[in-house]
Amino acid sequence: MAQSSPLDLYLLLFGGTIAMFLLAAGVVTFIILYQRRIIKQDLIFKEAEAKHQQELYYGTLEAIENERKRLARELHDEVGAALSTLKLLVGQMHHNLSETEIFETNYDKSKLLINDTIDNVRRISNDLLPQGLEEFGLKYGIEDLCEKTMEISDISILLKFKVDFEADNRTNLIIYRLIQELLNNALKHSEATLVKLSLISIGNTMQIQYEDNGKGFDFDIAYKKRSLGLKNIETRTKMINGFVKFETKINEGLKLNIQFPLLPKVEVQQP
Repeated sequence: MAQSSPLDLYLLLFGGTIAMFLLAAGVVTFIILYQRRIIKQDLIFKEAEAKHQQELYYGTLEAIENERKRLARELHDEVGAALSTLKLLVGQMHHNLSETEIFETNYDKSKLLINDTIDNVRRISNDLLPQGLEEFGLKYGIEDLCEKTMEISDISILLKFKVDFEADNRTNLIIYRLIQELLNNALKHSEATLVKLSLISIGNTMQIQYEDNGKGFDFDIAYKKRSLGLKNIETRTKMINGFVKFETKINEGLKLNIQFPLLPKVEVQQP
C-alpha cells in the first residue's frame, strides 16, 4: 500500500489537471459562444433599427410626395377649374352686353365663383403654412384647427392646453402637424364622435395626449401594412427627439401619448 501511494498521487494530480484544463476550456468556450451570441443579437438589432429608420425615411418621402400630389390635384381640380369657368362666363358677358338679364346672371355667377376660389386658395395656403401660427402662437393655431374640424364633422373635441413654454417656430409647426394628422385620421378612419386632446408642459418637457371613442384598429397589422398616418406621427415625433406610445384595439378607440423635450425659443437679433 505504501508503494502504490505515489502512483495514486500522480494519477490524482494528473486527473485533477485534466479536469481543471477541461473546466477552463469549457469556461472559455462558453464565454466565446456567449460573446458571439451577443454580437449576433447586436447585429440583428442594428439591422432591424436600420431597416426601421429606412422605413421612416421612405415613409417621410412618400408623405411629402402624396402631399404634393394632393396640392397639385386641388389646384388643378378646384382653382384651375374655377378659373376656366370664370373665363367662360366673362366671355359670355362680353358677347351679351346688350342682354341685361344674361349679363346680370353671369355677373352673379362670376362673383360667387371668385369668392369660392379665394376660399379655396386660402384653404390650400393654410395647409401649407397654418394661418396665425407664427403670429399668434401654438395655442391659437391648435384652437383654430380644432374649431375647423368640428365645423366640418360631427366630432366634439375637448381641448386642454396648459403650455407655459415658448418653443421655436419649427417645433410649433411640427406639433401642429402632429395634431393635424391625428384629427385627419379621426375624420377619415376612426368614425369617432368624441376626441379628448391635451397639450401640457412640465418644465422643459411637453406631453401630448390624444383619445377618441372611434372604432380602433389592430396596431400590429396597421403598422406592418406601413400605415401612412402612423408613420407620419412617428416620423414627426422623432424630428423633435420624442417618443410615441399607441394604445388601441378594435372597437376600443385610440389612445396616444407623445413626450418630447422643448428647446427654448432663440431670439434673432437684428443687425
